[in-house]
Amino acid sequence: MAHVLPTRQEWHEMFNNLSRREKILFLVFFLGAWVSGTLIFIRIDTIYSTRLPASGGTLTEGIVGTPRFINPLLAISDADRDLTRIIYAGLMRPDKDGNFVPQLAERYKVSDDGLEYIFTLRDDLYWHDGEKLTTEDVAFTIELAKNPAIRSSKLANWEGVNVEILSDREIKFTLNRPYAPFLGNTILGIMPKHKWKDISPEAFSLALLNTQPIGSGPFKVDSVSKNDSTGIITSYTLERFNRYRPQSAYLNKVIFRFYQTEEDLARALTNGAVEAAGVEPDEIPKGSKLIRIRLPRVVGVFFNQDKAPLLHDIELRKALSLATNRDRIVQEVEHGYATPTSLPIPPGTFAHASTLEELSYDPSAARALLEGAGYEDPDNDGLFEKVSKKERTKVEFTLATLQTPELTRVAELLAEMWRSAGVDIKIARYEPGDFEQSVIRPRDYDMLLFGQNMGYDNNPYGFWHARQIKHPGSNIALYANTKVDGYLENAQTTTSVEKREELYKFFQQEITRDKPAVFLYSPSYVYVVPEKLMGIDFSVISFPQERFSNIESWSTNTKSVWNIFVR
Repeated sequence: MAHVLPTRQEWHEMFNNLSRREKILFLVFFLGAWVSGTLIFIRIDTIYSTRLPASGGTLTEGIVGTPRFINPLLAISDADRDLTRIIYAGLMRPDKDGNFVPQLAERYKVSDDGLEYIFTLRDDLYWHDGEKLTTEDVAFTIELAKNPAIRSSKLANWEGVNVEILSDREIKFTLNRPYAPFLGNTILGIMPKHKWKDISPEAFSLALLNTQPIGSGPFKVDSVSKNDSTGIITSYTLERFNRYRPQSAYLNKVIFRFYQTEEDLARALTNGAVEAAGVEPDEIPKGSKLIRIRLPRVVGVFFNQDKAPLLHDIELRKALSLATNRDRIVQEVEHGYATPTSLPIPPGTFAHASTLEELSYDPSAARALLEGAGYEDPDNDGLFEKVSKKERTKVEFTLATLQTPELTRVAELLAEMWRSAGVDIKIARYEPGDFEQSVIRPRDYDMLLFGQNMGYDNNPYGFWHARQIKHPGSNIALYANTKVDGYLENAQTTTSVEKREELYKFFQQEITRDKPAVFLYSPSYVYVVPEKLMGIDFSVISFPQERFSNIESWSTNTKSVWNIFVR
């Protein structure tokens, strides 16, 4: 058969017959053609291909605190909740917009009357130890949550809910009455019955499984490191769980390292000991990016009119709001990573009535308002006294708050601002344990500087209904308004999103009129991650641990795939 192209020997002979100048020209031409072809191929690949996530890589995360309860029913610290979110999985999970989408569930349906929820599990679910996950595990977890002896904070979410196993894959929940936010309860991490069934309620919080958990989430425990002298856990290494569904994670490993203070964590981020952290650094490290995610949380000052009778005066409460420079607080305390607000429902979240915002800052108008309401400054020291039946009462209050850098600075700014309006403020700071037991539980404060997290459905019932005034309720303003109670009750039972939004607007109108609190700002969650990290995509999260809700989609490695192969 005749050769179409020269043989290797013929190429070699032709090249040897060339003169030195011809050889140089040939090599230059060949090199140019090779470079041009490569560049053309790269250009074509860029135009007609897509960079997609690829398996591999490790992410190192830093957290303040040490985990003790990596357990969906007992998690109390940020470290507990972060690890629990990754190691365990729920029937549902929040998506990037705060909506609920299936996780362990394949699908669900709700009865027309809003009383029955039927969930169907995926058919290929496994625990990290290889055992099959079924509805037996789901029912077992919920019964644990409902057991008062366990002392879980999730008990209230499941009281009155009847659980019925229909099959290995189907389970039904029946409510006593419609409860619109119920779906948010189903993000609860499911626990393995075969591991926990023989552990008594008394031993539940002491079980080794609380620090060596077996879950069904996208990552499982690979190793634990402890301090040699103290035995305190210093890090967890989690590895990808390949049987996680609907898809296993891209990252091979996630390493969690624990620090005592935010300052320690910020230093670790700066020196490269960790790559990711929920902390506000003085300067973003090279190779990192900062992500700001909205939280459904409002920080405000809540008035106890029973303890401080002067606060019964609506004109005084109005004056305090007028004398509050929310923009300054946001800039000086939150470094701009927050949104000023005068409403109990956070900006940018469901049912926030932006048209009701009252953000004006006018200390002169505040003083004029008080003077018109009969307040006087007889000794010209700038501070008012209330004159009533020839009695003079100094307008002074104690502002109680947690002893944290953020809240302490907010309290100092408020004291300065409100003094300019003629109101004297003394600050009382408390450690977390004392704050709960000595201040919040007995409602022992004039004013309380505190944050309220509205949760997954922006449900204000627990913070503002009159039934929640006494502990363990969270109505820390001791606010009682029958109209508001009705709005909140109806909002919980209606299945109409539009109706619930309307009811919450009416609620905000009443709060704006009565001013039982001065709301200040809604903070954002600030998260520093490597620039190369892809797939992290959230506009809002209800709690910091929810940043991990789609961690299986995060990646640090990529691959080029031609568009014709991309579905």
